[in-house]
Formats: sequence, structure tokens, C-alpha cells
Amino acid sequence: MAISSPGLGSNLDVNSIVSQLMALEQKPLTALAKKEAGYQAKISALGSLQSASSALQSAAASLVPASGSTAVQKFSVFKASVADPTIASATASSAAVAGTYSLEVTQIAKPHSIVSATGAASPFSGAGGTLAVGGTLTISLDSLGGSSPNRTTTVTIADGASPENVRDAINNAGAGVAAVVINGTAGKQLVLSSETAGSNQFVKLSGIAGLAYDPNAVPAPLTDPFAQTQAAQGATFKLNGIAVSAATNNVTTAIDGVTLNLLKGPEAPAVSLSTSVTISKDNASLSTGLSALVKAFNDFQTTANSLGSYDATTKKAGALNGDSTLRTAQANVRAALGTVPSELASASLQRLSDIGVTQQKDGKLLIDSSKLSAAITSDLTGVANLVAAYGKSFKEATDGLIGSSGLIAARNDGLSASIKSLGKQSEVISARLTQIEARYRRQFTALDTLMSGMTKTSTFLEQQLANLPSYNQGS
Repeated sequence: MAISSPGLGSNLDVNSIVSQLMALEQKPLTALAKKEAGYQAKISALGSLQSASSALQSAAASLVPASGSTAVQKFSVFKASVADPTIASATASSAAVAGTYSLEVTQIAKPHSIVSATGAASPFSGAGGTLAVGGTLTISLDSLGGSSPNRTTTVTIADGASPENVRDAINNAGAGVAAVVINGTAGKQLVLSSETAGSNQFVKLSGIAGLAYDPNAVPAPLTDPFAQTQAAQGATFKLNGIAVSAATNNVTTAIDGVTLNLLKGPEAPAVSLSTSVTISKDNASLSTGLSALVKAFNDFQTTANSLGSYDATTKKAGALNGDSTLRTAQANVRAALGTVPSELASASLQRLSDIGVTQQKDGKLLIDSSKLSAAITSDLTGVANLVAAYGKSFKEATDGLIGSSGLIAARNDGLSASIKSLGKQSEVISARLTQIEARYRRQFTALDTLMSGMTKTSTFLEQQLANLPSYNQGS
């Protein structure tokens, strides 16, 4: 079989010629790729704009009071502190009143604890130290002498259950009672304790004769399957000398808006432990929220300016230079900053500059902490209303930009559609280029073959002419 290669016989470089021609033919495809890269760069830039807008919206939304609440209520935050944090802890809500209270703890709440008997009275006196007969065990938690349990749970106990079986069944039931087995000198004993300390946490067991216990009944020594080791009790203390009692160590009713959590009571011979509780206004939420808004605004400005920039020296433009979506976003944010919200039309404080927030030459905001602090001290209501109003304005300005139906998403969708269209065009051009290259190769291969044949003919003729007898005119 003859071996052929383009240009082998004619010295015609077919591959090089076809490659150069195809480089020219591929220019439309290169232009489409460049155009697609530009669209992809815009999509990436819009992602940055979306992120900056979303951060600004979140910071602004955090300043808007919930429905039915006022700005003053939102920013009237109180903090509670206890001089000796080992005795108690405290938290305060907006309903609290600033002040200092003396706290004298005389008794903290304790959980109820019972333990199973040993010997013949043990509930586990069956074969191998098991419960003879099981059934449905009802566990309730109530006050001593109470008839309305605050919690009731039923647990299935199998016949012949071991102490460990009963322990696991109770712990898995979520009954508010913790069970543990202690293997002492008298054998295994089941200990049950209410998980919460308090006078309403007495444990009562019923439903299974071998596991019965009633804290209201007079215990019968040697026959009762359980004995009490710790009686449930509530907490007692004094606030500013006034006696207070509570069912548990978590006290919410002693002082409006204040929750006390008692941690430690007196140990003999002491009869009380004393400390103080201080409730004070905390303006941090207002200043912190405003600082977060300013930071988000400045970050938005930095991002937007970078995306829309143009460097005359390098002649390089930002990815969204001249883009209408960027211009709209910037216009919305500028309007929110420069327009006095309607809610503040008759207020004494109407602009952010009134509380120390001013715009710098570079367009970013700067907070004068001293002026802000003075404004909060002199007119908390006015500052709260102003901050909430501007929070609402910035939120509304960014609402239309972000989200699945926002302006940025719509622009992204349009660019994605354009990229898809370019992809289809590229497929058509690539298919056409394949045909063109094939045609070029056929044409130049034919030319190569023709030139190779002509070369052979020329060589043959030269050989024949060289073999002709020479003619001498002189002879």
C-alpha cells in the first residue's frame, strides 16, 4: 500500500497552510469567547454587588422594630449584674427598671431524691435481684400534697427487669427524673432524683406495686419499696429586706422584667448569703446596631465604586462600569441616606448627622462616638426613632435589589441567557469550521497530488531530452 502525506511529493506544506487559514476562519469564534468572558465577569461582579447589598439590607433590617413594637422599646435594653456571681445570676428585659437591690438568700431550691429499699423490702427481690412483675409505671412530679401534677409520664417496665433495665427505661422516657443504680454494701439500689430543683418536683410512682412511692403517704418502715433521701424544697430569699419565696431557683416574678437564678445558699452555721443585684440601661444595642449599618454602608460604597471605576492612566474599567443595575443600586442607597424619612418630618432629630454620623469626601460614613453618646443620653427616644427610620429607609432601598425577583437577579438572568445564546452560536460556527477545514484539506491535497504529478512529468521529460543524440552543425 502506498503511503501518502500532504506535501510529501510536492514539498507543499499543506498542514501549515490549512492551520493559517483556519486561524483566520476562527476569528468569529474567538470573538464570541471574548464576549462570553465579559458576560461571565459581569455575573461575578453582580455577585459582589448582591453580597454588599444583602449585608446592607441585613444591617438595616436589624434596626427596624418588630410589628407592634416601638423604636424605644426595641432599643431600651437593660443589663443585670450580681456583685457575687457565685450566689446568683440575673438577666433583664425591656420591662425592667434601673436600680440596685440587696439580695439575701436564705434557702435555695433542691430536687427530690428517693432510693430503693434493701433486703425483703427491695423492689428487686425477685430471682437474681430482679423485679418480679412489671407493667406500666406512671411517674408524676407535683407539690407536696398536690393533686395536679406539672408533669406525668408513663414507662413500660418488663417482667423480671433488673435495676439497670428500670434505670434505662426511666432515663429514656424523658420523665424529668434521673435514675442511677448504685451498687453498695447492701446490694444494688435504684436512686431517682427530679432533674429540676423545686418544691413542685416531688416524685410519685404508681402503677406497679413493686415500684410504688407516694411522698404524701406516711412511710411504712421495712415495707416501703422506696425511702426519701432528699425532700424537694423551694427557694427563700429577701430583696431589699422583703421576704420572697419561689418554687424553683429560677425566679421571674420577684422584680418586673428581671429573672433571678439562685446558685448557692447558706451552709451552717450561716443562715443567709448576701449580695446585690444592679439593673442598668445598656445603650450598646443602639450604638452597635448603628455601627453595623455604617460599616455595611461603607462596604457597599467600596464595592460599588470598585465595580464602576475607570482608570484613565491604565484605561481599565471596572466590571460594571456604565452598567444600569449598578447605577440604580447606587442611586437607591444615596436616596436613602439623603432623604429625611417621612416618620421624622416633625422630629427634632431628622438626619444622621444630627447624632454624629457624617459623610466624608470619599462618600463613606463616619461616627462621632462622643456626639452619638451625648444624643442618646439627652434624647434616647429621638435617637431611637431616627435610627429605626433610617434603618427602614435603607432596607426598602435594598429590598428591590436582592432576592430571587430583585433587580440584580433579573440582570443575572439576562446575562445567563446571553451566554446560552453565545454557546449555541459557537456550536454552529464550530460545526461550520470543521466542514471548512475538511474542504481546505481536500483542495490542497488535490493540489499537492497535481503538483506531485507535474513534477514527475517534468523530471521524465528532462531525462528524455538529455538522452536525445546531439546534433553537430559542423559535421
